[in-house]
Amino acid sequence: MGNKRHSSRKVGEAVCDMQGDLWDLDGIFLISMKQLVPGWSGGTLPSEIMPELKNTGKFHAHGFLLTAEPVAGGKIGLRICVFDD
Repeated sequence: MGNKRHSSRKVGEAVCDMQGDLWDLDGIFLISMKQLVPGWSGGTLPSEIMPELKNTGKFHAHGFLLTAEPVAGGKIGLRICVFDD
């Protein structure tokens, strides 16, 4: 009951480098990031997010969870979704 997953939950995905420059992102990622960080326009991850992602692999704020995992070529795979407490 408590760990029930919602199959309709939308997940946005992107790829960035270690400096936070985005190489590839989908529409859900873009929309979610604009809700997470009002005024953000894309291109590079906001500077306040990168330290937390590098240290813990996660950033949680404003009802969203952004997670990071290393992928091939020194890039970082990013996933963002609504986070239910």
